[in-house]
Amino acid sequence: MTLSHPDHLYVVGRLHGLTPPRVENARVLELGCGAGGNILPMAATIPGGRFVGIDLSERKIKMAKVAAAASGLRNIDLLVGDAMVVLKSVDGLTFDYIILDSLYSGVPVEVQTALLRFCRRLLSDLGILYVSYNTYPGWYGRGLVRAFMLRAGVGIDRPEEQLSVARRALDDLIAAHAQADDSFAKLLKEEKTRIDDMDNGLLMHDLFEVENHPVYVDDFIVRAHEADLQYISEGNMAASREENFSPEARRQLSTVTDTVQREQLIDFILNRSFRQTLLCRRGPAVQRHIDPDSLSEFHMASPLLPMGLDVDGAPGEAFFATPDGGRIGITIPNAITALNHLAMAWPDFLPALDLAERIGDSAIVAKLAIDLYPRNWLDLLPRQPLFTKMPGEFPMTTELARWQVGQGETVTDLRHRNVSVTDKFTRQLIPFLDGQTDRQNLMAAASEFDREPDRPAANDDPESELNAALFQLAERCLLVQ
Repeated sequence: MTLSHPDHLYVVGRLHGLTPPRVENARVLELGCGAGGNILPMAATIPGGRFVGIDLSERKIKMAKVAAAASGLRNIDLLVGDAMVVLKSVDGLTFDYIILDSLYSGVPVEVQTALLRFCRRLLSDLGILYVSYNTYPGWYGRGLVRAFMLRAGVGIDRPEEQLSVARRALDDLIAAHAQADDSFAKLLKEEKTRIDDMDNGLLMHDLFEVENHPVYVDDFIVRAHEADLQYISEGNMAASREENFSPEARRQLSTVTDTVQREQLIDFILNRSFRQTLLCRRGPAVQRHIDPDSLSEFHMASPLLPMGLDVDGAPGEAFFATPDGGRIGITIPNAITALNHLAMAWPDFLPALDLAERIGDSAIVAKLAIDLYPRNWLDLLPRQPLFTKMPGEFPMTTELARWQVGQGETVTDLRHRNVSVTDKFTRQLIPFLDGQTDRQNLMAAASEFDREPDRPAANDDPESELNAALFQLAERCLLVQ
């Protein structure tokens, strides 16, 4: 789940003692929505919500409108222009969730201030504002690389050529420092790895925007307060979790009681360059510790995989593999049982109340959530999951996914993640998964699919071939319940 999704914003708000609006009928605004890659899948999976996306680029909004129309979305408005002008004349219009994804750093400082005040005016009383932005101190080093690459592309008109020249120049600079073992050489290599993972569109936005104004988080929160907004949390709660730091870092953090000062110290410790901050109107009390009573309403899922007992572990200690390749040891029997239930259900979610009933221990379920969610080892969802693990007789993907697969390999799953569908058979199958076509007719359609050279037609067992593709889609959270 991306950190800007209303489901996630609602969860983080509830965990901090707030009562955000329910997602099912939420009003959602995204400023700088581009071609709709973020907001369109939200609208597709929250049919009772109302969505507005605004961008300065007429070309991108046209692209978003084409996608919305092709996907049958009728709960979204896509507008061109400066949001502060487009929405200025609308009286009484408020939104439950407002998303500023990488827009804030790309406008002048005076506009940043006005933007926060504008969002405060549009935010509903219990709403949540998501702002992602570049931060110091990390952007001091990143800014050096940006300045170098900008200079390498000076005088070149075509963006593609400018990027190609800038990438080669960075390679040459790294080669010049190949024998060095200092902090600058390390910085260059780290930035090179990051940039290599970016497509040209993202790199152009990240490095080559005319305006780029990083900010220290403490200054950002001061600006938020001046706009009558208050800090809730980072979208990624693991980023501020003490257990994820070294012992010495934990010691230093333990001496800081002020929330803002603590967050700023974390940025210095991590040399952080990017934040995804959640804000709300000033007034409601924000709790800094997770309220166990708030957890019972959620559905839970965990990617932790059972590894069994270990001779080196404590008596009765069971180990679970973490997504990052590590492991965690659990000694509490009911906690082990709960995690085993979640592992068997993965990637599906279990209602917290149901899980508590299965193990007969609601306190352990709450403790697991408190301990694991801020470490990204447990997912929480405020409503029934939309996807299914078991393909039915009339399997279905979203209409948006059926359109996306015709545009390229990237499809948005029902957990709001971009996944690649590279298998030719599966890509041809997805447009037929409309919830109206049964398996018999799907097999008939599949018999006409183009085949990879090394993949012969499954004339002897077409049903098994279809089932394998459907179960793969289900495992990737692409089939609707």
